[in-house]
Amino acid sequence: MIAIANDLELYERHADEWWDERSPAFRSLRATKKLHIELIERLVDEEFGGRVGLLVDVGCGGGLLSVPLADRAERVIGVDRSRASTRAASDEARRTGRRCTFMNGDAVDVPLADGCADLVLLSDVVEHVVEPARCLVEAARLLRPGGVLFVNTIARTRRAKFLAVTFAEGVGLVPRGTHDAEMFVSPDELVEMASRAGLDLVRLEGEAPRVWATIRTWAIHLRRSRNTSVSYHAVFRKPALDPSEVTP
Repeated sequence: MIAIANDLELYERHADEWWDERSPAFRSLRATKKLHIELIERLVDEEFGGRVGLLVDVGCGGGLLSVPLADRAERVIGVDRSRASTRAASDEARRTGRRCTFMNGDAVDVPLADGCADLVLLSDVVEHVVEPARCLVEAARLLRPGGVLFVNTIARTRRAKFLAVTFAEGVGLVPRGTHDAEMFVSPDELVEMASRAGLDLVRLEGEAPRVWATIRTWAIHLRRSRNTSVSYHAVFRKPALDPSEVTP
């Protein structure tokens, strides 16, 4: 059977495995989230003094970011189109005693009010969306003035296609059909999309595989890198209101 590229139904099929350490379905995704949790915690320290108000995790899946980051937020809301995945996220939050809310919704049509969020996450999301620019517009809508967006994704390069699809899916590091390389987004494209959505770039940094850790655990581990040709993360800010424009 030929795997369908960008098969979003795999998150439904394997939803009961999000937090199962024995399952190979999300083993690499869980491993890569270690870096992203570290980066987001540093962001919360820098931007919010160690604790953020409302964090909205768009495309939250089984809550791999939402649940642990609840320790650094007053409130966490995770949004995902997969009902089975949000159930898994809710179960894990209850099991660990974290306070999180999970709801179903699309990354380009989030059922939350304008300007509600201090921090929005788009982690491993834009490479799965047909119109990624709409994700950035929706994230900007959710952010309050001065709020911050964290994005991580895969670059649209031949190197990324080989490593993330041909190799990683071929040897079973991630499930076959996880990605469609034609949907990958280059750093320049992401920055342009964000700019059109009214967001300012704060920083952009590459990610690279930790080779020996990946081989040892047979799960993809990442480290920060200057090289953005495979995967990368970026931070954007919604401009604060000009005091002269605020109605008394």
